[in-house]
Amino acid sequence: MPINIFEYLNFREFLKDAYKTEHANNWRFSHRYIAEIGRFDATLFNKILQGKRNLTGRFVSVFADIFCKEPKEKSYFMDMVAFNQAKNYTEQRKFLERLMAAKECRVEPLAKDQFEYFDEWYHSVIRELLTIYPYVGDDYELGLMVRPPISASQVKASIALLERLEMIRKKEHGYYEQTCGFVTSGSESYNTAVNAYVQQNLKVALSAMDRFPNTERNLSTLVFSCDEGCYEEMVEMVRRFRRELLTKAGECKNPNRVFQFGAQLFPLSDPYPPPIRRGRKRRIRGSKKVDNK
Repeated sequence: MPINIFEYLNFREFLKDAYKTEHANNWRFSHRYIAEIGRFDATLFNKILQGKRNLTGRFVSVFADIFCKEPKEKSYFMDMVAFNQAKNYTEQRKFLERLMAAKECRVEPLAKDQFEYFDEWYHSVIRELLTIYPYVGDDYELGLMVRPPISASQVKASIALLERLEMIRKKEHGYYEQTCGFVTSGSESYNTAVNAYVQQNLKVALSAMDRFPNTERNLSTLVFSCDEGCYEEMVEMVRRFRRELLTKAGECKNPNRVFQFGAQLFPLSDPYPPPIRRGRKRRIRGSKKVDNK
């Protein structure tokens, strides 16, 4: 069954699925075959799928010609690449709107919701609180349940947003329930919006040290050394652990409080031997000597 490009917002995910479909129908359709058509190195396609290389210039048109049949599909693919590789929020918005303008696109609610849902850190908190708090319009009281507290107007606006995005709905007795399970950004497609959301939550986590005693919080940090291969394995371990946490939370029979879990894994040094940078005057032991000419 052919895949529908208009159901995608991440060009790498589209390329992966499109390749699998083509390869299943024709075993000769391989990475090497694609490289021969595009006249590039045979390893390039795999690097693009893994996120190690971006699509630039000629390659955008090459892959559009290979995997898209109609002009409208090629145009959508090019906008999708531009959206995923946008360097700032303004560019992302611009290309997202162009993607949404495609008639066949059936992901509009999810795509537009992501930006608004991640605008404020407390939208997710309110959404979770409504599953355990019998809200009946008492915005002020519900706002006091949040830590740190938010105003009644913020609560009201948040609930209105969640209703409009169809993330919550009223039950027969007047209380709210979630319309779906856990919410995720889904992919790096929403980098700018999600990064802002993460920054807000990091600030909330920092203030938690003063707002809660040790018995009510668990904050820790690790510093260690490893190589790139080990790092990739650790990233996957973090992903698995997050899934395990969500599974455990989903199994909880009587939830009575909203929690946040945050995990950060980032470098604190250059690799060794260090990369050669312009202006580096001090030679580091083990690095190759470079003559400045």
